[in-house]
Amino acid sequence: MVTVTTNEVMQGLRDSEFILHYQPKASLISNRIVGAEALARWQRPDGVLLPPGAFIPVAERSGLINRLTLQLLPKLMDDLAAKGISSDMCVSFNVTAPDLEDDVLTEQILASAAQGSLPAGSLELEITETQAMQAGHRMVRNVDALAEAGIGLAMDDYGVGYSSIDTLSQWPFTSIKLDQGIVGRMLNSTKNATIVRSSIRLGHELGLHVVAEGVETSEQHDFLVEAGCEIAQGYLVSHPLPLAEFDVFRHNIGKCRGMPIGLVHMAIVDHVQWRRQMVSYAIQRSALPADSPLRQMEGYPPLCLTKCALGKWYIGDGRYFADTPMYQAIDAPHRSLHDVGGQLVGRIRAGAELNDIVPLLYELKQVSTILIRLLEDIEDAGLLALYTSPPAQCTHMDLGGAGSIRTSH
Repeated sequence: MVTVTTNEVMQGLRDSEFILHYQPKASLISNRIVGAEALARWQRPDGVLLPPGAFIPVAERSGLINRLTLQLLPKLMDDLAAKGISSDMCVSFNVTAPDLEDDVLTEQILASAAQGSLPAGSLELEITETQAMQAGHRMVRNVDALAEAGIGLAMDDYGVGYSSIDTLSQWPFTSIKLDQGIVGRMLNSTKNATIVRSSIRLGHELGLHVVAEGVETSEQHDFLVEAGCEIAQGYLVSHPLPLAEFDVFRHNIGKCRGMPIGLVHMAIVDHVQWRRQMVSYAIQRSALPADSPLRQMEGYPPLCLTKCALGKWYIGDGRYFADTPMYQAIDAPHRSLHDVGGQLVGRIRAGAELNDIVPLLYELKQVSTILIRLLEDIEDAGLLALYTSPPAQCTHMDLGGAGSIRTSH
């Protein structure tokens, strides 16, 4: 690798020689491009294009990283505006703790948002867990201000730190990016496979987007599809591209076997949790005195058909399977399930004891069994399609939404 000096980096900054390339992110559901990570490149006067590994460490050691970030941010805005990318994509921008401790970056982003040049939801900042743990009061204040303005926040390299879950609970993250090392090992390590599946499930329950980094093989792609991961990034999708090439690339539909099959399994687990919460609520409250104020309080799962997790799947990504008889058969038992749930809540509030609600609990279980069977049939059919169709061939494929700017890889 080429060795550069601090003085050379400073000269490169003075001459505005740093540019951005965009690595597409592909939806594992729709096969379309839903974003890109913008990666810093150094276009030297002699025509040599240096990767970030050649100059980022020097910039960090010399304290120039903040200056580099501030120089790249306007270029990112110009790139997105020139191609209209920000109108239909969320672009993520990799920053460091010092960047967010400095009010200048936050003020630039907020000004762009206020002026309308940065539509709400079109920018996402990426920070690592370590950077979040190093946060001072000013960084927390700036992150909160950006979140209030609709700027997303992604935890980069998820799975590398020691307290990721605790950090997730304290910051307004909108996405987690599975570390490429874990993704690269998940097919050969039961532990890494479990970490990936559990992380995807955690992201689902927290309402976070999950992006798998470093996806390079069709086998990794298929594992992630089955696990319910939403987005893949890596050489299987595409190498980083200059802006003009990325603009062409992002409009095309891909050849991978993206389908929301993993989300069917999520729907099964969501439903099981809904039933368990309803049963737990009913049993606990029925044991209380008939006049207990707790009987009138909430504590039961959503009773609205479209607000429970299964209902959201049914009217959302589940419609991918709308032409199948299994999907079409879900509506009636789903309605019955919520009807029985409503009856249970009504009986509990009226003072019913456990013996009074046992028939309803049995009926709830019967309807639940029907729903699970239908969902499992959909899942089986999807897995059959996933693993019997031709292998994923996505390298520089014609794919066709969210992005990111990064200065560390």
